[in-house]
Amino acid sequence: MLGYRSVKKQDRARPFVAAVAAVALVAAACGDDDATDTTAAATTEAPTESTEPAVGDTVATNPPETTDEADTTASTDDTADTSADDGGDAGDAASATIVITDVVGEQEVPVTDQGIYALDELMGTLLLTLGVEPVTTAAFFQDPLLAPVLLSDRTELVEFGAVESIAATDPDLILGVGHPNFIEIIDSLQGVAPTVLPDFNSSWQDQTMLISEVVGREAEAEALVATLEGRIADLAAEIEQAGLTGTEVSIVQNFGPDWFSYGPSIASSAVLAELGFTRSEAQSSDDNFGFPQLSEEIIPDETSSPFVFGVATTSPDGTVIGTVTDNPIVGGPDSVVTDVSEAWFNNSVLGIWIVLDDIEAVVFGRGEVTQNDGAGAAFADLIAATEANGS
Repeated sequence: MLGYRSVKKQDRARPFVAAVAAVALVAAACGDDDATDTTAAATTEAPTESTEPAVGDTVATNPPETTDEADTTASTDDTADTSADDGGDAGDAASATIVITDVVGEQEVPVTDQGIYALDELMGTLLLTLGVEPVTTAAFFQDPLLAPVLLSDRTELVEFGAVESIAATDPDLILGVGHPNFIEIIDSLQGVAPTVLPDFNSSWQDQTMLISEVVGREAEAEALVATLEGRIADLAAEIEQAGLTGTEVSIVQNFGPDWFSYGPSIASSAVLAELGFTRSEAQSSDDNFGFPQLSEEIIPDETSSPFVFGVATTSPDGTVIGTVTDNPIVGGPDSVVTDVSEAWFNNSVLGIWIVLDDIEAVVFGRGEVTQNDGAGAAFADLIAATEANGS
């Protein structure tokens, strides 16, 4: 038996109700024939070939100068005075622009933190951690973990709908994760407002920094990233000191008859690797948009590792679809099997913060695994830690 607090399989706590977010992405078989379907539940099948452009360097630019117009207006003193006043107002109103690279390639977009429509809860939460309040956030993933953070005075949470419903809000900027459903309708979205979709399978650091540059919050993003990277380094050192470096861990999700794992590009998997843990070969694939499917026959072997994290899911009406703690084929006799929330799916700084909380709780017995109603407290802790780190 390893020298950590162990929970025998027969002593596991009852699973808690978790979110449906990963099901929507795993079902990311999402190429819905009707690109304007009203809910994420209508997704069908993900593209077999994912688009993975690198998140490239960004180049800030300014609006072009109107030289000819300036020369003309300078012809008389009165006209020059008027144009100077108007030019000042226009300069204040005009936004700088930035050239970014996201899932659809290189594009020039305005730098603004105003009038933002967030296509999903993950993006809405990321914006809030940067201190930006999106005007509207769509509940694309029907995620009960993030709702406590978002259902507040800071944003209007709405059902995800057709492009026409997004256009009706008259946004200045549309932001979302690089989900196949959004990629399919990117041309329509860009017809409404400039749209940025970071590659979902890029690192959480890259996604954070890309969005921060678009909304002009680079300093805040750098502080958040530094806070999390510092915590990861400290926890990795503690894991090494405990002799757990190299320990194999498992992440699985059960959805009806289907089993999935989280590939190395998913943020929680990347964090486990940074902490010094290892994964099986079957769980080290980025197939199926980062969620490799596992056959039921191999689940007993795949979950016999010392630590098993099962991402429980629920339907939008709250009905439990799949948990792992009570499944008789999951885990060996000495496995620590824990149901965790959809934070393990969330490629954002808040998701990473909750994953680290959960790992401390499971591996070292500090605190408790975050339940769905704990996202608000975790959000407050992350912001407080970042502020303390910068002081």
